[in-house]
Amino acid sequence: MTPSQNPAPIFLDEFCHALDPKNRVTIPARWRATEADEFVVIADRSNDFLKVLPEEQFRAVGARVAADPRITPKERTDFLRKLSSSAKRMVADKQGRVLVPEELSKTVGLQGDVVLVGAYESFEIWNPTAWAAKKQADENSFERVADLIGL
Repeated sequence: MTPSQNPAPIFLDEFCHALDPKNRVTIPARWRATEADEFVVIADRSNDFLKVLPEEQFRAVGARVAADPRITPKERTDFLRKLSSSAKRMVADKQGRVLVPEELSKTVGLQGDVVLVGAYESFEIWNPTAWAAKKQADENSFERVADLIGL
């Protein structure tokens, strides 16, 4: 199937899983578009969680940087170099498991149980304690935006 026939999923919900002894986590079936999905993972700038993007979303970041007239050519090069050099590729096996890079797991404090959090066009991997705190901290912001858009 071509990408146009198989659109990227919208990542909804949250799922509690555990990293297995090989540091793998299972991606929920409804988040997978094919049998061998590929994702790009980066540590969020806050180092609180891992941000996981389908490859087309990662490419879209580069396109946004290239199209933004506020970004100079040097800044574009520097940004894309740093982003790309810190990103890792994750390929799901037939059971939907991906190997979470150990250095990134350590950076954000992942071990044992983790929470996979839908973030619309991407998803995040959180330490459960950090996720519970973030969810609580974001409640006012969510309520404000929901009111603004009439949700």
